[in-house]
Amino acid sequence: MRQPQLYPLIIRREHFMPERNAQISGEGMAFIASLRAAEKAGGMWLAFQDSKGRCAVKPQDIISFAQIKHIDWLSQARITVDFTVLSWGVVTSKAPTFCSTWMTQTIEATPCELWPMMLQHKNVQELQQTLQKINVTYPELQVTNLNQELENNQVKSLCWRWLELLPLPINTKQRLLKSPSASLCIRYLGFILRQSDRFNQLPR
Repeated sequence: MRQPQLYPLIIRREHFMPERNAQISGEGMAFIASLRAAEKAGGMWLAFQDSKGRCAVKPQDIISFAQIKHIDWLSQARITVDFTVLSWGVVTSKAPTFCSTWMTQTIEATPCELWPMMLQHKNVQELQQTLQKINVTYPELQVTNLNQELENNQVKSLCWRWLELLPLPINTKQRLLKSPSASLCIRYLGFILRQSDRFNQLPR
């Protein structure tokens, strides 16, 4: 049985999910303290925050685990951080707490695997093709490329890339991530594709 793990917590508006490399930038003493703590601890928990300021840090919320690859301390006015998002975790602590050892905010979560039982899913071809078009139109989003033939183990990654892109409320994303399989997410994303005006909200 996996045990809860305490790591520094970074809350971001960008919704980074596993199986990808990513980059963030920031400034200020709190941001610097979080980065130094994450380096010492060997990783960090990433929590999602939506446009209304709601954060996924409550018990049973799903968060991501990441490890820092490189920190550019001299990148002009803002510090740039490259990291790899590796896995998922389920929040076990009642709320984020300040850790005097690392001098930053921390949270405890249990590592987990989402949607472990993968079956063949229909209607994912349209999701894949649209994602590839977005990858060309919006290269700054750094969306992971997928193979032409979508394998079972890529269905999860496809869903996660879509959930990263779409400006959905935090409760909606959490409900989709907590579902027992990718089926609900694929069905929901199919509905979103039919409502194509939602893509006007993507960053340009």
